Amino acid sequence: MDDLTVHGVLEKSIAHVYTIEFQKRGWPHAHILIVLRAEDKFSTSEHIDKFVCAEIPSSIENPRLHEIVTKCLMHSPSGIENPGAPCMETGQCKKMFPREFRTETTMNVSGYPLYRRCPGVTAFVRGREMDNRFVVPYIPCLLLKYNAHINFEVCTSLRAVKSIYKYIYEGADYANMVLTAGQVQYNDIANYIDARYVSAPEAMWRLLGSHMHERSHAVMRLLLHLPNQKRVTFKDGHEEDALEAARSRQTMLESWFQLNQSDPDALTLLYTDIPYNYVYDRNNWKRRKREGNKIVARMYVVNAKDAERFYLRILSLHVPDATCFKTIDNAIYDTFKQAAFHRHLLNSDEE
Repeated sequence: MDDLTVHGVLEKSIAHVYTIEFQKRGWPHAHILIVLRAEDKFSTSEHIDKFVCAEIPSSIENPRLHEIVTKCLMHSPSGIENPGAPCMETGQCKKMFPREFRTETTMNVSGYPLYRRCPGVTAFVRGREMDNRFVVPYIPCLLLKYNAHINFEVCTSLRAVKSIYKYIYEGADYANMVLTAGQVQYNDIANYIDARYVSAPEAMWRLLGSHMHERSHAVMRLLLHLPNQKRVTFKDGHEEDALEAARSRQTMLESWFQLNQSDPDALTLLYTDIPYNYVYDRNNWKRRKREGNKIVARMYVVNAKDAERFYLRILSLHVPDATCFKTIDNAIYDTFKQAAFHRHLLNSDEE
């Protein structure tokens, strides 16, 4: 991870997230997502070719890299050549191998580039002659250093990045089979605990306290709620106690209103900017005394059908120094939609 996030193998990394996953045979591997700063992001074919390769290296010019690639980075034959391969699904390889030959790298609408794979270069791998169509993309310097399978893919679209995040947090493998007589009562929590497939190496990994996942930034989710509609959680039989506690406790949003009344420095900041300068502690925003953990602040998405909260979100994204969103120039409006309209954040239906 230090090579990717500290030592600048891919230039400047500004964020990362990874998870450790165990195969059924027991060995661990990591799924890693690296976010680069804007000027270092892969935007051209030439930039991609500078770091990433999907071709068999020369056995004469770079014999060690040739050996590693042919040993660790060649996809097994599939398709017509090997219809019984594990990667085959409904008659096609799930990983889309063999790929097409290409004389140059091109950007793709899917967010994953189509890497250069020139014809004419072959190597014998596990008794078969294979070419560049079967090479898994890699970074040469990392292969030479670690002599291991390190697949590297460039993700250039939000859709591709979202799929990576889903894959990272998909959870463990599981298997469950129960023979019962009569009506079945499902217990999702018990099924999850009882059905997880945990190999011996994974058990040891967890017992030793090794990290299963890590991310460079903590994500702070900013709550939005309408007046007198705080979120309240309670146990059966303790509803009144929970309501009383909620009345006396300020939410993030209410604390922001309070902060703008007492701290002039906060008046220039939007709701989404507050966490970078203040810490939410004991139901109050307090100024950060020093740089702590890296954070990313985000606000909950609100469906437009939830009209009042939707317009409240628009206001909070554009209005600093708020102490109450419905008050503008000493005038109080009945709805957040009216307040947003009079702040010129909405177009008139007549336009």
